Amino acid sequence: MASLNDFKLVNIKCKKMFSYIKNVRRTDLNDVQKSRMGFYHLVLENVTGIRDADDVSEMIIDTDYNKLLYGKTVNDLGIDAINYIGDDDEQEITVQLFNFKFRENYKVDKNMEEASVNGSIKFLEYICTSDEEEIAKLPDDIVKENIEKIYGYLNSNRLCNIELYMVSNENKTFTEDAEKYLGLLQQHFGIRIKAIALDDVIGYFDMKKQSSPCKFMISPNDFLVFQQNELSTQKSYIVKLSLLDLIRITCNDMDLKKEYGNEDDEKLLNVKLDYALLYDNVRGYLGETIYNVNIQKTLKSNHKEFFMLNNGITITAKGISVDEANSGKRFLFSVDDYQIVNGGQTIRSIYEFFENEKENTDVLHNLNETYVLLRFFKISEEEKLKNRIAEYTNSQNAISSADLKSVDAIQIQIEKYFKEEKILYARKAGVVGDDDVEYDLRISKEKLAQILYSAKGFPDRASNQKKRLFQEYYDDIFSEDFNVENAVKLVKLYYEIERVFEEEFEEIKAYEQKFFYILFIVNKYDKKISEAIEILENLISEECKEITESRMLLKTKFKDKLVSKIERKEEFNILDLFAGIGGIEV
Repeated sequence: MASLNDFKLVNIKCKKMFSYIKNVRRTDLNDVQKSRMGFYHLVLENVTGIRDADDVSEMIIDTDYNKLLYGKTVNDLGIDAINYIGDDDEQEITVQLFNFKFRENYKVDKNMEEASVNGSIKFLEYICTSDEEEIAKLPDDIVKENIEKIYGYLNSNRLCNIELYMVSNENKTFTEDAEKYLGLLQQHFGIRIKAIALDDVIGYFDMKKQSSPCKFMISPNDFLVFQQNELSTQKSYIVKLSLLDLIRITCNDMDLKKEYGNEDDEKLLNVKLDYALLYDNVRGYLGETIYNVNIQKTLKSNHKEFFMLNNGITITAKGISVDEANSGKRFLFSVDDYQIVNGGQTIRSIYEFFENEKENTDVLHNLNETYVLLRFFKISEEEKLKNRIAEYTNSQNAISSADLKSVDAIQIQIEKYFKEEKILYARKAGVVGDDDVEYDLRISKEKLAQILYSAKGFPDRASNQKKRLFQEYYDDIFSEDFNVENAVKLVKLYYEIERVFEEEFEEIKAYEQKFFYILFIVNKYDKKISEAIEILENLISEECKEITESRMLLKTKFKDKLVSKIERKEEFNILDLFAGIGGIEV
């Protein structure tokens, strides 16, 4: 269970997250209001995986958020944010609805309130049981737009899943009676309701790595060792370990981790997961996915089958020693400076199951006879190998190509260098930076990739091929000759372009795609920002006949025309210059 200090930590992180929200019109918000608005962003980033603050802001339809930050008047009808998963050409789409309740004060035994769900029923009725005439009577705002969109999905041939996330910084989720009520609501509206409370939010944070040794003892039949050759220092061990021992070596009790001879299993009843062990895990928190739900179901109903049904956990360590004990009948493993690089969702699910079943008198016994496959890799200082292991062993839950690259050596290098430049580089969702550093700006790795690819000459691809930036385009963007110093300059240029648009060109419609084009022009042709804007806008006015601006900017033909126009103009200027020297005819 989360503590008062955890509650305070979340408030601090949320307030810092607020500072990265852009274009906020109000400057007189108090700390509680800032923490609340930052809480929206912190949770949405981690649940949806979307890191750009502007994109997250567009999800939020909450009445207070839009009024306080942007001066907009909307009636949210009990839903504070909406996210859509699935492209237009896919047969299945998932709609994620969010209801937030942010509490100012910590209460030890406070549960999430059943009444908070009732507040969302009006919105659910519009999308599930109303008709088009009723929806048409709603005010023309972002709430109505989303209701019409979801209503259209539900009444189309596409498979549409509705998920309602009840989110709070309360210490506990719903009571057992409330859970029964939620079950009835789920059946009535055909939706799935998920609860996120303080313990879940604490798990979002990218904790600092710590050197945390552990020890465990097993029989010689329960492990295998692999070594490339006799001289190699890189060893891997495949280990069969009980879940009770797994909990002990991954818990937040540093002394208990080393007590391999512990016989008092009840010592484990109050431990929590040591989140520092997940620092090198490529994934952030994924919430209650179908995989994680199934893990807990297996532990509850078929715990002895868990070993065969689970993919296991991968751990890298700088130090692993294995010594004979009990005349060779047992082997003592000592593991130092280790990280869980794959299996973060499994370990979270095990701990969640353990927390929920503590009152069950059989839980300790069952966990002791339930086994999991562990892969230990001794990698010494080989950082690149560790990152490759983290990337290649991840497959159990669906994961984006961008997240797979989050532990790439070059991404970590960027993070460290950007920090010195007071730029917070969000390699993973929900990163808010070090408390002792005042960052000038925050940028996601996806946005950086778009900026770098635009500068390389592909502003048209940067917006509509985002998924491919961390797939086939990755090695081109973050190549061996990648210059992190130049990357800093381009990031600062991007945000300077945003500023110039906002302060000097208010009459011109400004959005991300245009910023990528302006950055490309300024970087490649050494133009001033205002001059680049003029060049781009002139061509848009010439070419924008039958399609929208945004669609036109995605077309390679438009980019090629822009390049041709600029280069022909520059060639003309050079010839003009020669024509004026010594009567040379051109």
